[in-house]
Amino acid sequence: MLFARESVVKDLHVVLIGAGIGGLTAAIALQRAGFKVSVHEQANELGEVGAGLTLAKNANKAMRSLGLTDKLVNIGFRPENGGRKDLMTGVIHDFMSVPGDVRKEKNGKPDPDPDARFCMYHRADIHGLLADTVRAHDPDAIHLGHCFQSFTQDGNGVEVTFSNGDTVKGDLAIGCDGNRSVVRQALFGDDKVDFLGYVAWRGLVPVDAMPEGTIDTDTSVFNGTHRSVVRYKIRGGKTVNFAAYAQKKDWADEGWSVPARKDELVAEFSDTCEEVQQMIKHIPAETCFRWGMFGREPMKTWTVGRVSLLGDAAHPMLPFLGQGAGMSMEDGVVIARCLEASDTIEEAFLRYEKARIERTTLVTIGARFNGLKLHGTIEKALEERAKEFDAITINDYNPATVPI
Repeated sequence: MLFARESVVKDLHVVLIGAGIGGLTAAIALQRAGFKVSVHEQANELGEVGAGLTLAKNANKAMRSLGLTDKLVNIGFRPENGGRKDLMTGVIHDFMSVPGDVRKEKNGKPDPDPDARFCMYHRADIHGLLADTVRAHDPDAIHLGHCFQSFTQDGNGVEVTFSNGDTVKGDLAIGCDGNRSVVRQALFGDDKVDFLGYVAWRGLVPVDAMPEGTIDTDTSVFNGTHRSVVRYKIRGGKTVNFAAYAQKKDWADEGWSVPARKDELVAEFSDTCEEVQQMIKHIPAETCFRWGMFGREPMKTWTVGRVSLLGDAAHPMLPFLGQGAGMSMEDGVVIARCLEASDTIEEAFLRYEKARIERTTLVTIGARFNGLKLHGTIEKALEERAKEFDAITINDYNPATVPI
């Protein structure tokens, strides 16, 4: 009986809509489990924005389960020190000799899995590695220029139609198409998108371009009232990823991420410390972007029939825990395990939601709460919702072994 079930499982064709970090991670996990996978991306060529990305322990465990640890070492930067600083003065309030080790930071205990400790990457490097890995399994797995239009489904499978007229038939489909997911809209209709009160700027700063000694730690968070800055080294420590946040009442631009005029950033942070000023000064104009942060209340279900959601399409979250990419990577590993362990697609999606919705909801609320703490504007109602959040529990999670 077990052999018969495995044969059926191996014959499944999984259609993934979206070739971002979450979709590509899911593709690798599904391929390694023996599934046929096709990834459909609306862009005409693969690429990622010029920005940094942090992978905490839970995300690194996901990558380890996919056999990518050695390759990640070649593109990552593991910080050796960090600090929490005052945005106005630059004074270090809390120096960290092992940044990202939340267990040592919280209770002084040693990390039982130091090899998974968090690292920093350029998003394009991670994205490229994932895409190359998918294609190494199947050179024809990724299909570009496929903008999702609609789907139909019945008890036998799903047919997805794209705006160019192409169609693909599969046994199930997963929407991995980001915060403004059109797959989610097709499943659940128009849902409310809330501006969450932050405008952000990002840029990449060459370390050598700044005065010597400006960057004195590998990673730092600058706390201020209604404003903050996060910066960390990537690409062998030669580049600094810079992200600045300001609380605002509204967001007027229609674009999700739009080129930013540096004078806006200069004006917003003109009274901050010298280190922040130097980073802003030396951001090349072409790498400077801004965006408004939007989100939704966590969903109670992600699935309709043979179609479900993954990553930001299911649980968009603020960046103030550095867990957005990590949650989508976890999703990808877990959904593959659920399909392997189940006799039916319905059972697999039930397992997937049971394993993932509570956790991603907790992290979504925790990220909102941490953002308010970072900017000195705690809301009691949100503090109550976030009371169960625990950073050690979040980081210790292993998507390759968690019960499903």
